[in-house]
Amino acid sequence: MLLPMQTPPVLETGSDHALQFHVPDADPPPGGFPLVWLLDAPTTWAPMRHALDESGSADSIAVVGIGWEGEGPVDQGRRRRDFTLAAASEVPGPRGGGEWGHDGDCGGFLELLVDTLQPRAVDMLPVDPRRQVLVGHSLSGLFALHALMTGAGTFAGYVAASPSIWWDDARILDAARSADWSHAAGARVLVTVGSEEQRVGPERPASVAGEDAAATLGEPHMVDNASLFAELLRSRGLDCRFELFEGEGHGTVLPFAMAAAVELVEALRAS
Repeated sequence: MLLPMQTPPVLETGSDHALQFHVPDADPPPGGFPLVWLLDAPTTWAPMRHALDESGSADSIAVVGIGWEGEGPVDQGRRRRDFTLAAASEVPGPRGGGEWGHDGDCGGFLELLVDTLQPRAVDMLPVDPRRQVLVGHSLSGLFALHALMTGAGTFAGYVAASPSIWWDDARILDAARSADWSHAAGARVLVTVGSEEQRVGPERPASVAGEDAAATLGEPHMVDNASLFAELLRSRGLDCRFELFEGEGHGTVLPFAMAAAVELVEALRAS
């Protein structure tokens, strides 16, 4: 049963988020369906739905997609607000120009997710609270790693697809090296990236770099960073799988990443 995008009663508190729901049109198993919390729903919802259909899992996995109210393109400022910490160093503007409009406040979004959405979803939907998985891509993939590191919420699994680890001078890498990961010992983690993403990152106009093509700023080495983070998690004793999708870029990798996320959820369902 696919319900339309809406602002459900749980968010009638001034939040500018919008939710989409997929609830299997089948009798739930004992304990309930696994539940995917799908971030960046305006871009991730369609590939996730396709992955569910292709795998035959549409009748066995529930999904709550989180996006934002409003028509038209996603407000990049709200993405920065929800998925990043307040910047410790200068970060480049959104790709394509313009302004962010917000600094990072992912703590506020994490609080909304953990303190409001998770408990109410468990009350309202036929889902298993022990089998919840957080899935994000790009900046929301960075957020998924941040949520894993904080230990907030009740997530049995985390999927960080093409995480923007380069953000804010790769600040999360430094934090991860000194973090206490003991709280995450039982979680399953999947980090994915496309092979063509190594050079994907923030750009400055060609006019800044002379007549050459636009030059990248910061440390956008997506493949190296994703692999390094996964290796770091494994070194701390976490169950972390790294998957590289050959020939795929930042956008084209989404169907493959969502299919891998469904595989992780199915493994949790069977455990």
